[in-house]
Amino acid sequence: MMKLNTVLPAATLLAALLIAPAQAAPIANLTAWAAMGDVQVSALSASLTTASLIYEDDFPAAAGTYNMSGVGAADVGIPAGLEEFVGLQIGGLDPDPVNGVMALEGSALKHAIQVQAGDTLSFDWAFSTREGLPTDHNDYAFMVIDDVLTLLGDVASASTGGRFSQTFAAAGTAQIAFGIVDVRDYGVTSRLNIGAFDLTYAQAVPEPETLALSLRRAKS
Repeated sequence: MMKLNTVLPAATLLAALLIAPAQAAPIANLTAWAAMGDVQVSALSASLTTASLIYEDDFPAAAGTYNMSGVGAADVGIPAGLEEFVGLQIGGLDPDPVNGVMALEGSALKHAIQVQAGDTLSFDWAFSTREGLPTDHNDYAFMVIDDVLTLLGDVASASTGGRFSQTFAAAGTAQIAFGIVDVRDYGVTSRLNIGAFDLTYAQAVPEPETLALSLRRAKS
């Protein structure tokens, strides 16, 4: 009776190892991300506001009462302002410029990460504001990935939070930014909190030691 050889060829084994269940890994320390405006950041979470240091954002509270970092919210609509910082053209954060509905100031955090096709970026977000309803001062929180703007939450919709998730279609360097802006006026502070970042890999790559041991066994 012929005994079947059950040892996989090295190439077959390597392919099997690379096609493994998806695994999640935390995003790099958020303190290494670039910031503009009022941003308070720790390794795993960040808070961004529209609070300035010179305007009475929340009268009768004094100017800067709700500012967290000691850096005022950054201007929108100017060269080297918030829009260019997050990868948009000037005017890219204005909700309806034709009718005079424009973003005026805000804060943002950005970073570049390496991804493979099928990898998924996820994080939790929470939007809060001192604006009342109804309002035409529709402050909002947003996400930008590779120059594409996505709304997270705003005053009008009363969106308060959730989990953002996006799967990348192609490998490369993904430019990621998120932020928050005041719309139509400089008064009243709004805030975005983010955390629980992870990048879920479409294909988990084995540790080098595990891969080397498996290939040696395949050749024996």
